[in-house]
Amino acid sequence: MVRKITILFVITAMAATLFAATAIQVNNPSQLIKGPSVSGRVGDYVLQNSSIRVLIGALNNFHGYMKSGGNILDAALAGQSNDLFDEVHTYYGWPKQAIYKKITIKDNGKQSGNAVIEAVGYKNDMPYIKIDTTYTLSDNSNYVVIRTTLTNTSTKTVGPMILGDAAFFGYARPFLYGNGFSFKKFDSPLVAGVGDSISYGFTTTQIDPITGKMRPVHIAYIYSDPEIISKASIEAGKSITYEREFIVAPTLARVEKTTFDLRGIPHSTLKGRVTDVFGNTVPFVKLIVKDQKGLTISETKTNAAGEYTLYLESGKYSLNIDQPGYNAKAMNFEVKESGSLPTFTVGYVKKNAFVWPTYLTNVSTNSVYVNLKTLLPSVVTVKYAKSSDYVKNAKFTNSVVESGANIYHHIELKMLEPNTKYTYVVNAVNPVTGTLSGEISSFVTIPLDDTLKSFSFVVYGDTRTFQLRNKIVCDAIAKDPAKPRFVFNIGDLTMDGRVMSNWNRFLWAIHDLARQIPYYPILGNHEYNSSYFYDAFPLPKGGGTDNEEWYSFNYGPVHIVVLDADVILMEKNPEKMQEQTNWLVKDLKANENAKFKIVLFHQPFWTNTTDETGNPELVKYWKDVFEKYGVNIVFNGHYHAYERFLVNGINYVTTAGGGAPMYQLKPKDKWWPFTVKSITDIHHYTLIKVDGDTMSITVKGVLKQINDKQESAFVPYSGTLDTFTIKATH
Repeated sequence: MVRKITILFVITAMAATLFAATAIQVNNPSQLIKGPSVSGRVGDYVLQNSSIRVLIGALNNFHGYMKSGGNILDAALAGQSNDLFDEVHTYYGWPKQAIYKKITIKDNGKQSGNAVIEAVGYKNDMPYIKIDTTYTLSDNSNYVVIRTTLTNTSTKTVGPMILGDAAFFGYARPFLYGNGFSFKKFDSPLVAGVGDSISYGFTTTQIDPITGKMRPVHIAYIYSDPEIISKASIEAGKSITYEREFIVAPTLARVEKTTFDLRGIPHSTLKGRVTDVFGNTVPFVKLIVKDQKGLTISETKTNAAGEYTLYLESGKYSLNIDQPGYNAKAMNFEVKESGSLPTFTVGYVKKNAFVWPTYLTNVSTNSVYVNLKTLLPSVVTVKYAKSSDYVKNAKFTNSVVESGANIYHHIELKMLEPNTKYTYVVNAVNPVTGTLSGEISSFVTIPLDDTLKSFSFVVYGDTRTFQLRNKIVCDAIAKDPAKPRFVFNIGDLTMDGRVMSNWNRFLWAIHDLARQIPYYPILGNHEYNSSYFYDAFPLPKGGGTDNEEWYSFNYGPVHIVVLDADVILMEKNPEKMQEQTNWLVKDLKANENAKFKIVLFHQPFWTNTTDETGNPELVKYWKDVFEKYGVNIVFNGHYHAYERFLVNGINYVTTAGGGAPMYQLKPKDKWWPFTVKSITDIHHYTLIKVDGDTMSITVKGVLKQINDKQESAFVPYSGTLDTFTIKATH
């Protein structure tokens, strides 16, 4: 009997601890929040309870547009590795924000039952405006109360100014209640970010002293800038406070319920169930609710039993399925009170498709990856043969078959012969829709050593925004008479690497090139080190995220190194940057006898484009390393132009003409003195031909931009922008 009581006591104590709100400073990596968008480090601060975990960066942990730590960096559901959130910081009109100088745990949860972290500092453009922000998490709540007080220590009134936040939702799509996923200036009770496994929201319960009602969240610029008070003035010696709630929930519907409850908005709870045409329940599918204007009002997912719950104000709506592979007629319904909705029946699409058409990556002397994404779960077979045999017999002599049905497919062809051309085809089989076949294509493996005396490859990039232009440049590369062996994209592949639809468009654009010439991507700032980048591209092993954030490989006599400049420029992580630099030095030492050493990364050291000069942070880390270890040429992108600089014998080439809107240049007398060329408005690629001890570089124009606002505003262009040669180091 005593033993039973003891066990009950232990369980009760554990439960109390689990449900209590606590605040901790992270002293072990296991305490960090996990997920695709994490930025936390040891030394940061975490608020947690049984519902959510929210991480606030230490003073030295800030990135992106932040100017200090003390702001929210990560947020996930308790017990889950699903952080999709980028960051939020105070916002007083661009680029004005708080610079925090001190962070403390004001209450670890044991004093008041609430966990409280406090950050104290000043307004970055007005040091006499002192700022005090508290983050408070209560037991069992799924939101953090953010309360910021600004105190004017000067002798004059300041303002008017915006009091709000700059919130970057990361992988989550920005959503405005009452306006859906499209933007306009708007007052709303809620701004949200909607992800696949988690959603976030901002609301406020602050009372407007003039109207006596709760203030709305005002959106004047973009979804990432929720304003609580749009015009505030602070008298000398006085203070002003604004308060908002940061919500973390499994779905947008749950974010909305929390907002409705906080703001006292009347609503109904609707429960429903989804089945297919055969009567089977349909688990884990996304459902969207639209109003009579066709605007998305809410979004949720079914659970394992095919059930869902919605929280809606009174009105007329329609329920729709938004999941690849399924289709259904919208179900119309009216909300008057809480209750159950009729069963929603869905069907299946009748045709499979390549969402990501076939593309090649990570070729070696004896292997290559064949990649694709299918609309429906499929078993993929890759049939292949030496091209010489295929020409003779019109038969594939080898095949690799996946072990199960998938949507994402990365099939490695192994035991190939070096420097050999192979022909292959992809077949995707779904039991309902049958077989879907790709085009017959070819590729060439890497030579075993440097006996290959002559070959070519291409560097181009900055393909974000205008994928039609990217496709035209890619098609020109594919038809180049030099027959390049592989292609590098120098970064900014998509407009936002955290948005899946952007990847669909990008991989459509490169398909006709990448199905026959292995394609190597480089991280740019617009990739945000996204997990989708790593999902899409098997790459050589090196270091950083998935051991593929930076990497190197040899192609005959050429040693190629790929780096991630955003480790310091966006993440602002000097420890990781030093780790990468140490890896770089070790790698270059190990390959000191290579005839040619090439380095590629997104942001360049220098530029002559308007309003920019370059990135001195990178110069500090890498310039001396390149010179000491005999790097021959460096390729970059980021500033949308073609530029070449010659410094201490190293050519630095910016080849950012892959499709993004082209930038303008400063007057020539403002250029860097070591500039060789700067050219804009021409979409282009850079062809590198290795021939014995000589590397010849030719920059080829493809399109001339007419304006930078319309994707189709270009005309064909055929011309050479630059040519030069480099002699081998050894």
